[in-house]
Amino acid sequence: MKWCVMIGLTVALTVGINAQEQSSLNASQANLNFYVDHACFKLINQNDLTYVQAFLYIPRNELRFTPKDSFYIAAYRVHIKLIDDKDTQRIIEKSWSTVINDRIEAADTTADVPLLFESNFAIKPSLYRLHVTITDSFDIRNYGISQNLITVPDFSITDLQISDVQLATQIIKGGTMDDMFFKNGYVVIPNPSVIFGSNLPRMFVYAEVYNLSVSASDKNPVYTAEFIVTDQAGSVIKEFPSKQFKKSSTSAVILHSLNIVSLYSGKYYLTLRITDESTKKVAVSKKQFMIYREGESVDEIAADDSFFKDLDLRGAEMAENVISYLATDNEKKILKQLDLEGKKKFFDKFWKDRDPSPGTKANENLIEYYKRYAEVNAKFGTPNRAGWRTDMGRIYMIYGPPSQIEKHEFEPKVNPYQIWYYLQLKDEAAEVQFIFSDKDGSGNMQLIHSTARGELRNKNWLEEIKKF
Repeated sequence: MKWCVMIGLTVALTVGINAQEQSSLNASQANLNFYVDHACFKLINQNDLTYVQAFLYIPRNELRFTPKDSFYIAAYRVHIKLIDDKDTQRIIEKSWSTVINDRIEAADTTADVPLLFESNFAIKPSLYRLHVTITDSFDIRNYGISQNLITVPDFSITDLQISDVQLATQIIKGGTMDDMFFKNGYVVIPNPSVIFGSNLPRMFVYAEVYNLSVSASDKNPVYTAEFIVTDQAGSVIKEFPSKQFKKSSTSAVILHSLNIVSLYSGKYYLTLRITDESTKKVAVSKKQFMIYREGESVDEIAADDSFFKDLDLRGAEMAENVISYLATDNEKKILKQLDLEGKKKFFDKFWKDRDPSPGTKANENLIEYYKRYAEVNAKFGTPNRAGWRTDMGRIYMIYGPPSQIEKHEFEPKVNPYQIWYYLQLKDEAAEVQFIFSDKDGSGNMQLIHSTARGELRNKNWLEEIKKF
């Protein structure tokens, strides 16, 4: 068994979450709080088994310290049990004890120092119940329990596949097999809490790709990696720029970092989608994570009468931009005549009138439109135009993220264009399309045709974007 303890990490794992938010994802139950995460990978030369890594994180101040000589020590016992949900007689167990004896002084016993370690298993693919119990060796009443149902995939399949996505606080090139958290030439420091936010504004991603097509005659020996953040309902919140990599073998390692500073507190999914450009085969892996920022609720952001109480002139300008495609002409006219205090009251009433669930604290429409505003400025902005002012930005602001995007970027006889598909728009009986093209080579994708009511229609749009 390979397991490691890390004390005094240079990365910040502490995010100041309270007990209610701690229980939201990977946290333990009972009175000793810890976090458990896992990831599954292909086991080389053993197709009938899958390599499972369990990652654990204990805040050191969860343990009871006792004096020894002129310092303090703590100790704990870990018991991990995997039970095959389809064959409950198949049980894999590991246990060990650890003593923390690092010349810790009394003043440091309350420090929130992260203890990180992992335990590895080679097991048959199946559905398992992962049980983890950690007990304080100096106080057996101080213990925590984690229970999760996990899927251990079968990597013996010859089709394109991706491992589980492992979320990390840092990925460092180098290291050896003897180093903690070493993988394929890198040290991947796990984040078992899968919580990011103010202290962890970048999310590091590790994954492995299997069964890529490699051939000497391959005219397009690359694969594409896409990173997409969705909310709990599956709506796209943020789509990071895709990356293309040259294939050097049938397997590949994905190492990437994502800037998540624009995400509000809440629960999300990160989807990693790999496309083998030679075969056009696609594989997808999905991972849940959480954003927590001090002062924000994980499940809702307040949108009551005090939401705009601290609005300044710059904030008022942004608030006007956010409602630019939602407000009526009369509302816009009224807004232009108001001073700052009047605008605060106007925005409060504007969003209150559009609150889909007035009985709750959160105003879902306000939250959604501010998210869209941040997204369009990040995705569609140009040096000369803010993202919300572009055609793509306007459509995204009004209709939200499309169900599907079809990109035509390198066709020889036409200018680059994209088709956005919306499957279930309100008041539209059928699928709706929006077609954008960079007609003048400036990088500005203009709307040239749509099947939506009230939008630009041009049945000859394909003729319009032909190169001459």
